[in-house]
Amino acid sequence: MATKSKPLVYTTKTQALSAHLAVMARKLGPGARLPTMQQLSEELGISVMTLNRALSELEAQGILVRRQGSGTYVTEKFASSIGVVCDRELIGAPASPFGDLLLQQAQTRANELGERFSLYLAEGSAGNIVHEDLAEAVNTRKITGALCVTRHPKVIDWLDKRIPVVALSHRDVSPYRVRIDHTQTIALGVEALAKKGCKNIALLIPAGYGIGPTSAGKSFAELEAYKTALSAAKLKYDENLVFNLSALSAHVEEDAETQDVRLQGRAGAAAALDTLKADGIVSLDDELTLGALAEFNKRGVRAGHDVHVATHSNKGSHLLYAFEESLILIEVDPAEVAAAMFSLLETRLADKNAEEKVIAIAPKLAA
Repeated sequence: MATKSKPLVYTTKTQALSAHLAVMARKLGPGARLPTMQQLSEELGISVMTLNRALSELEAQGILVRRQGSGTYVTEKFASSIGVVCDRELIGAPASPFGDLLLQQAQTRANELGERFSLYLAEGSAGNIVHEDLAEAVNTRKITGALCVTRHPKVIDWLDKRIPVVALSHRDVSPYRVRIDHTQTIALGVEALAKKGCKNIALLIPAGYGIGPTSAGKSFAELEAYKTALSAAKLKYDENLVFNLSALSAHVEEDAETQDVRLQGRAGAAAALDTLKADGIVSLDDELTLGALAEFNKRGVRAGHDVHVATHSNKGSHLLYAFEESLILIEVDPAEVAAAMFSLLETRLADKNAEEKVIAIAPKLAA
């Protein structure tokens, strides 16, 4: 059952009032007139001086406009100021192109809706939890909400106490988040591989991404989906075919960005070929797949012939471009992810106490 999220915490009364008035402006809509200064002061129980400071802040942000002798109005092109918060390694080579694709879609979406869009690095320095530029943008109300694509839970927690946040994460790092439904990746992958005649289908899951057993060693959704898919294909489950199962965790590793996912892929492919004699592999990460393909190449193993591979991929990505003909691609559309994150953030901006919500994006077999 969904629960009410905790109220936002602001460092000053003016910031709290500005946030409240911004929500009011969004509900009233572009061009609408706000109550008079006297009415707002009495209704909110604050001084005219504090109210004036808050209104000036929102006027500077382009949310409100004050017209002499007429009143205060929501701007005709009222726009939210959205910050996209990312880790350094997410943007640009040699990172997975998902970050770039997501940013492109976020920029397109922001332009279409007239929103202001800024990119911020998540990690701080010199002992700071968040990057100095991000902290300044939040504290001065330059951004009214944030989309977070970071593996640093402390950054998300810091932001969530100050502005509405939506995270892209498997882990429960925020009451409002979007995740990839990898149970669907597995179901589609196993089904496609079984149709290819595969009998020993291995599962590769990257370590440090928040997918895996709980501390009690119990199962998890992706593992259960794997078992179910194998059963549907009349194949037996063997825990040894889940690479590095004992090392998986339900928690995101703080140093996950330092882990070489491609090396994990090479190790997983080696285990699948040497010990498990796998003839099919389902991979939940395109970087992981690239590592496996490198190991195949070293051994003279042909993907799509000697071993079939069904892999997660990002629509529009060229990471696996040279291998696409030999792979079964199960795609996630970054445009769909961006739309879901923006939609959820809009809900959050309109009502800071909206019920918690998680949106799962289902991948599809590439055409």
